[in-house]
Amino acid sequence: MELVSSRHRAATWLAQMLEDAGARLDLTRALQDIARSVGARNIALVMQHVPGVVAENPLVADTFGEAWQAHCAALRFETVDPTRTGATTLEPLTDWGDLPRTRLKTRRFFRDFQEHQLGRHGLTSLHRGHLGDRSLLSFTSDATDKRWPLLKAEMTAAAASIHPPLHRFVLRSRFAIDGAVIIRLTPREKECLGWAAHGRTSKEIGDVLGLTPATVNFFIDAAVQKLEASNRAHAAAKAVALGLISPPR
Repeated sequence: MELVSSRHRAATWLAQMLEDAGARLDLTRALQDIARSVGARNIALVMQHVPGVVAENPLVADTFGEAWQAHCAALRFETVDPTRTGATTLEPLTDWGDLPRTRLKTRRFFRDFQEHQLGRHGLTSLHRGHLGDRSLLSFTSDATDKRWPLLKAEMTAAAASIHPPLHRFVLRSRFAIDGAVIIRLTPREKECLGWAAHGRTSKEIGDVLGLTPATVNFFIDAAVQKLEASNRAHAAAKAVALGLISPPR
């Protein structure tokens, strides 16, 4: 019981540290600290989707090592890797032992995973933000089958505590997005900034929308201020990341 309590305290402390952390905090080191705090063999964070930023190529940070990453890439395990595919199950928490292993490729993945000594058991947590963003946090363990249920309960509690602030930390540090802030642009501000994102000048935007260049500048300047951006290009990038305007094609 004391071990569970100490791990809960460590998870709570790490969660608060992540809420207060600036961009200089090393993500890999933070993941290593989290893994130790919950007794995990390894840990992986996959930012599966950030509107306008992360879609086809997710941000991945883990403690599995380069050899395993190269092995996964060579065998194209991304379609069966639970650290990558957990978002498709729509389950907030997935025990790897409950996953179907009917496909040959899936069985090969789990066999190779154990041969690389990365863990006998695994647990993946799904977190969804209110901007449409989502991420997966996975823990692996070398626990015996008998001890796994207890450790799984501890990891479940840790995931509930740590995953949301870790997710918000990545949004802030990697994408300059504060997930706690809702930014509202007027329709005109979105229109003008949207055309600016496509490289149009104020005059060109005005010609399209029937506005003077000065009026276009007024709306864009307002959007720049709301987004706390340094210029219109920065504002357009942040607006795309937040899903406020469509990305340029």
